[in-house]
Amino acid sequence: MNIFYCPGAVLNEYAVLDETESHHLANVLRKKVNEELFVFDGKGKLFDARVESIGKKEVTIHVVRLVEVNENAGPQLHIAIAPPKNIERLEWFAEKVTEIGISEITPIICKHSERKDIRPERIEKILLGACKQSMRLNIPKLNPVISFNEFIKSANTANRKYIAYCDEKSLHLKDAYHGGFDCLILIGPEGDFAKEEITLAEQNEFELVSLGKSRLRLETAGIYASIVFNLANEK
Repeated sequence: MNIFYCPGAVLNEYAVLDETESHHLANVLRKKVNEELFVFDGKGKLFDARVESIGKKEVTIHVVRLVEVNENAGPQLHIAIAPPKNIERLEWFAEKVTEIGISEITPIICKHSERKDIRPERIEKILLGACKQSMRLNIPKLNPVISFNEFIKSANTANRKYIAYCDEKSLHLKDAYHGGFDCLILIGPEGDFAKEEITLAEQNEFELVSLGKSRLRLETAGIYASIVFNLANEK
């Protein structure tokens, strides 16, 4: 099923698709006036709509029926992750955790980070594409890059806060988190978190957790953590 992104979609109103979505509808799928389509607003609502008019750069639709509502009522997952040197690995992470289920992503700059910037516009396109592919109606929030210290001191919203660390003595995430609560998980850079970062996190009520015996690449660790979270909340 083809689904189009239309943040301005409102039931019984007219709305305009942006240039990218309009091009896909008119020139790729070659839909015509009065044909039906599905649109979602990125905030949990899926609508049935009808093509009203087709212009050179924009398509106007008429939103005729509310099909589904999923407004993130359940526990929310927020992963703060250090961008890897190869930015494509972060983009792959963003795509996969969106398909699995995540609410928020924050890139954090740590002491051992090899990259200190990202391409937010590129990642936002990937988040949108992953939502459309997996039929998830809520586009994850991508926050600006922030330093580890700043983030730790401002992270007071999650019910459960964890920092993944390569320490076999730590409790496994699956044993620490049992579902039912919002969750914030920190994933470190290639060189892992510095000891002073671990100390600061613990001082700010983050619990040290393990992601298993294997030493995972950071994007794999983030995906693994999202799977543990979603499985815990499917019980």
